[in-house]
Amino acid sequence: MSRWNQETIVGEILRRHETAQDLSYSGVTKDNLPLLRAATRYFGSWQEAVEHAGLSYDEYRRYKAWTNDRIIDRIRELYAQGKDLSWRYVSLTLDPSLAAAATKKNHFGSWRAALDAAGVDYDAVRRYRDWSDDEVLQRIRERYAEGRPLNAKTLEKENIALITAARRRFPSWDKTLAAAGLDYKGIVLRAPFKRKRTAVTRTSVRTA
Repeated sequence: MSRWNQETIVGEILRRHETAQDLSYSGVTKDNLPLLRAATRYFGSWQEAVEHAGLSYDEYRRYKAWTNDRIIDRIRELYAQGKDLSWRYVSLTLDPSLAAAATKKNHFGSWRAALDAAGVDYDAVRRYRDWSDDEVLQRIRERYAEGRPLNAKTLEKENIALITAARRRFPSWDKTLAAAGLDYKGIVLRAPFKRKRTAVTRTSVRTA
């Protein structure tokens, strides 16, 4: 469409609406940038253009861009970051639009079902908010006594509930370890130094 005006812009918005195409700002930016630019020029913003067409911009901004796959990807992304995925925290603070989309009937119907689809343990997530400072520190000391790794990357794979609770209750992972009476540098940096030293020794032996 080479010549844009208010009428043709509204017509294109309604056509996208009728064919169930993405009307979120990011969606239109991706697949119809000329429309977005024209709408901004004639209406002042993409939101104004959508609302001028008689549609609810909030509805599209919050829900229409979500698909089951996107919901699952977002949950897994937040899980990998060690975020608190309890329903209360996600719906009120972390990502309300994700929570709203996931629980819609045309997606998963409940937050638990969405977590299950993403492969996240609902019961573990639900327990995040129940952990006290003392329990977090005690679990860390137990891992240390057992000789198990305590670097953040390993914890994110082996015990996401523990590191998530720790991140909620302490400023950082190194301060969590310090609060547990452990040496952060000794725990996190010792293994790489050993590997480096071993590699150097082997190289020296081969050279000799």
